Amino acid sequence: MKKILVFFGIICISLFAESGKVGYVDIKKIFDNYEKAKKIEESFKKEVMEEQKNIDKMQEDIKKMQEDYEKKKSMMKSEEQTKRESEIKSKIQEFSQKWTEISKKLDEKGKDLESQIIDEIKKAIGDYAKKNGYSIVIDSRLILYGEITSDLTDEIIKVLNKK
Repeated sequence: MKKILVFFGIICISLFAESGKVGYVDIKKIFDNYEKAKKIEESFKKEVMEEQKNIDKMQEDIKKMQEDYEKKKSMMKSEEQTKRESEIKSKIQEFSQKWTEISKKLDEKGKDLESQIIDEIKKAIGDYAKKNGYSIVIDSRLILYGEITSDLTDEIIKVLNKK
């Protein structure tokens, strides 16, 4: 199936090449060198680290509760042991729920930020292609051979970083 899709893609590219210019870009290189993407990624990493600190604090609190309980367990009455065990279980459940919420929130935010940057990159590529008479611009991962003059990656990076 993949071979058929690649073959079909090559035919489509060939048809476009006959009617106009064809260029290609390395999306990963653009993403890695887009200053705005770097700033957003750095900011997001700080947010992740801050959330990790909160999670680590909760884990440490639970660990201290468990250690304290183990030290004093032999001196406690049965009812008090049950109460403390229940408190620890409750904290563990709270931790698990909080961890799940934070993970989900950060995953969604990361995907949204990445999508936002990719959309900006696609728009810049489209604008550049229209302005410079390209019929099609493709991702370099599909290219088996291409003239260096058809590589628009560095030009797109320059355009994006001027904004």
